[in-house]
Amino acid sequence: MARPQLEFIPTGPSRAMIFKIDQDIWPVYHYHPEYDILLSLKDHGGEYLSGDHIGRLRRGTLIMNGPNIPHALHSGKPDESDWASPSLAVIQFSRESLGEDLLRKHELQPVREFLDEARFGFEFHGATAEEASTLMLAMEHQNSFERFVQLLRILHLFAASVEKRSLASPAYSPSLKERDITRLDEVLGYLRKNKTGTVTLEEAAAVAKMSPKSFCRFFKANTGKTLVEYLHELRIGEACRLLLETDRTISEIALDCGFNNLSNFNRRFRELKEMTPREYRRQNPIDPAGQTREMPRTVG
Repeated sequence: MARPQLEFIPTGPSRAMIFKIDQDIWPVYHYHPEYDILLSLKDHGGEYLSGDHIGRLRRGTLIMNGPNIPHALHSGKPDESDWASPSLAVIQFSRESLGEDLLRKHELQPVREFLDEARFGFEFHGATAEEASTLMLAMEHQNSFERFVQLLRILHLFAASVEKRSLASPAYSPSLKERDITRLDEVLGYLRKNKTGTVTLEEAAAVAKMSPKSFCRFFKANTGKTLVEYLHELRIGEACRLLLETDRTISEIALDCGFNNLSNFNRRFRELKEMTPREYRRQNPIDPAGQTREMPRTVG
C-alpha cells in the first residue's frame, strides 16, 4: 500500500468539481476536504474503508465519502492496467467550490441539508444507485457546464433517497496529523496482510512503534474500533467473499479466515451481518449471467 497523504484536489473559486474515470483503484489511505463520490465499475473482490466503516468493494458499489474522512480502496485482485476495463468513476467537489451563496438559495435547500448529513459519508443502493450510476457515467461525454448541472441532479437524487446508509459513525473523530495517518496506514496494511492469522496487540503496537497501552488509545481514536473489533470485521468481510465466490464449507471458511472455533465464527458473523453464514450465502448468490453482463460505463 502506498504512503498515505493529504490529496490536493484542484477545485476552488475557478472550478466547481472534478470528474474522472480511473483505470485502477488508488489504495492510498488518504483524506481531503472535498466530498467524493465513487462508483466501482467492476468486482474488485476487496473492501473499502471510510472512517471506521469497512464495506465490500464490488461491481456497482456507490459511496460518497465525507470531507476530511480518511478512506482507502483495497482490491482483492491485481490491477489490470487496462483502459478497456476501468475501475472507478469519480466525482470530487467541496461546498466552497459549489459556492455557499448558491447553496443558500431556496431551491437548493434539500442539497444543502443533504451535504450536512453526508459529512460522515453514505453508501447508496437500489434504484438510487442505479440512477446515480447512469448520471455519473453520462458525464464522460458532457462539457463542464453539463457536468455541473449533472452533479446537482445527483445530489438532489441523493437528498431525496432513503436507499442509503451512513458510513463513518458520528462518534468517529480522526486524527489528521501526518505522523498518525502514516502510522495508521502501516498498521492497517499489516492487519490486512495478516488478517487470517494470529495477530497480537504487541505485534500491532510494534508496527506503530508504540507501547500496547498507547496503541490501544491511538487505534480506537482513529478507527472508532478496538483492534479485536477491527480484525473481526476484516475476517468476516473475507468470509463473505468466500461464501459468495467459493463452494467451501462454512467450517473451512471459518478456519481459512482465522477462526479456530466455528461457534465463535457464527456468533461474530451474526453480530456484524445480522444473519448466519448459511443465510448470507443463500440470500446473496452470485449470478453467473450477471458476472458477464456489460455494465454501462465510459472509457477515458
